[in-house]
Amino acid sequence: MSVLEIGCGTWSKIKDHCQMIGSDYHGLDVLSEYYGIPTIATRLENLAELSYSDESFDIVVGNQTMEHWGEHGCTLEWGLYQCFRVTKIDGLVLLNVPIHFHGTKEFVHGRLDVMRDLFSKFSNSATMERWGSPTDPLPPYYPHPDYEALRGKPAYVLDIRASRDRAQLPRASNALGFHGKLAQIFHYSASYNSYRLMKKLRGLRSV
Repeated sequence: MSVLEIGCGTWSKIKDHCQMIGSDYHGLDVLSEYYGIPTIATRLENLAELSYSDESFDIVVGNQTMEHWGEHGCTLEWGLYQCFRVTKIDGLVLLNVPIHFHGTKEFVHGRLDVMRDLFSKFSNSATMERWGSPTDPLPPYYPHPDYEALRGKPAYVLDIRASRDRAQLPRASNALGFHGKLAQIFHYSASYNSYRLMKKLRGLRSV
């Protein structure tokens, strides 16, 4: 089988498993290193400009990367289009994302309805499963205890599995694929941007 990992970073568990079972592994990342550690990427490239040919892979997998696409100039719709485009018919797109933790507004605020609608454009069989929700036997984790919008909403991981069960994919656009501060302004909610600004100001006052 051929496997593409989106946002592979420096974590090699998926690559190691593919090599162990004889799968053809490819890793994609926008950076060559993180904190001085080289990534395991076989191709340095933004998902927005993914250059692999159509139907190249049996599996496209992403381990907590989707929540950052919008921060790097790739909208969720366009990123999913790219993932499904390079997946073979009847192949799988497997993604997991943190909810109420970080990333763009869909993930910070847990907009599962938005994600369901996005996946339904490209697959008839997308399923979502919550990991760590409820949190028992572990205590709940609140990464932003001072952020009113997430009060009482512990973080968890959402596992998403979808099949490329459509030969023809719908049109998609990356017209809103902004970079840098503009991406944060557009892809974060106004309340989350205000919270991050106040948190930064409090940090400066304490120095």
